[in-house]
Amino acid sequence: MARDGQGLEVSNADANAVGALDFLRDEWLAFGNNLADFVATAEKEERCALLPLMAANLMLSMNAPEGQAGAERLLARARKLSKDGAEINDRERAWLDATASWVAGDTDKSLEIHNRMASAWPRDLLGIKLGQLHAFNCGNAAMLLSLGERAAAANPENRFVHAMHAFGLEECNRIDEAEALARQALAIDRRDPWAHHAVAHCLEARGKLLEGAAFLRSMSDTWEGCNSFMYTHNWWHLALFLIDLDRGDEALKLYDTRVWGVWKEFSEDQINAVSLLARLELHGVDVGDRWADLAKYLKPRLHEHFSPFLDLQYLYGLARAGERSAVTEMLASIEDRAERAKPFEREAWADCAVPAAHGLAAHAVGDHATAARLLGQAMPHLQPIGGSIAQRALFGAIHLDAMIRADWNDAALKILQADDRERPAVPGVKRALAGLYRKLGRAEQAMTADYEAERLARQYKGQAA
Repeated sequence: MARDGQGLEVSNADANAVGALDFLRDEWLAFGNNLADFVATAEKEERCALLPLMAANLMLSMNAPEGQAGAERLLARARKLSKDGAEINDRERAWLDATASWVAGDTDKSLEIHNRMASAWPRDLLGIKLGQLHAFNCGNAAMLLSLGERAAAANPENRFVHAMHAFGLEECNRIDEAEALARQALAIDRRDPWAHHAVAHCLEARGKLLEGAAFLRSMSDTWEGCNSFMYTHNWWHLALFLIDLDRGDEALKLYDTRVWGVWKEFSEDQINAVSLLARLELHGVDVGDRWADLAKYLKPRLHEHFSPFLDLQYLYGLARAGERSAVTEMLASIEDRAERAKPFEREAWADCAVPAAHGLAAHAVGDHATAARLLGQAMPHLQPIGGSIAQRALFGAIHLDAMIRADWNDAALKILQADDRERPAVPGVKRALAGLYRKLGRAEQAMTADYEAERLARQYKGQAA
């Protein structure tokens, strides 16, 4: 029986099929922009069921109706080639079951299967990568890390695995270990964009703004060959550092040149754009008519519901664009989706997405008291909607803004003080603290916070980032 480059047996595979699978593994883990080539090869494969199975997972990762339809077609092809699993090995049968579960919307079962696969075949790196994707999408940081640990134990020489492991460590707040491991990956090959991403998360978590911006700029020459998600997302991370450095004009320029416009139809590019525009506005930057352009690509997504994490950002983008009828329709659709949630999804959809969606819609039109109340209901249930710590921080930032504008001063002060303890070198946090201290009649503390904000702003203005 043929074996792939990881030494894993592949049923009914000739040299071309094995070559295609090895290409897919490396291209997917490198976030390359030639993945469509593999789908085209898989569509023509006549013997090896693993090719259409892998292609089906690739299509599902698009979070789009056309991806779902393509995955269903490719899954049917894999079933036919494998005689419904009778002519493939145990690992491939697990892939078949995991893929079928994802196609059916049972991502909890799919994650369970990938978790078992990681123990049985820890050199199946795409199996672990897909498991990490499912864990990420349901906010299961412990599983994200566990999968990375098993991959690392079985593949100590693989720089892709270092980055996969590092991201799991970061999402479990083991920041020092995560950064060290991601930098080990870069010592092997500085072009690894997932390692760049992990380092960016670590530096952002510590508030190392100048270092983070300089690091990403120094690696940006390697991103031209990345797919649109990784390309736009790493530039998005640089924009976040620039916003915190009071360089909103530079961040807005990155929005126009690097973050929005690569693949406007792609869900991940859309949420990068929504999140960046929202953060710019929260920082006081006028984004002009950019919401209107973005909304054109969000309106077809009102009833998709691939993920509450995606839905909430689509909805906020539509609300900021003034698309009131679309927002009303999507709110009703989210409520309906929450009513149909499977047991493992109920916290994400019913406890978080429904109140958060209404809260975001309220914030977008200036009803800050309603936004503060409803987002406050959602915040304790935020992690299960998925996304990273840095991405979910958007919802906390909007909630905080609503509280400040609604004069929920004591509650807002506690959050800002905690933010300042975690990242004490962010001028915007100091300014917000100064404003609240003034509201509360604490003139001396307001003066100190203002002084610190301006000191940091002058420091950053004089240094390259």
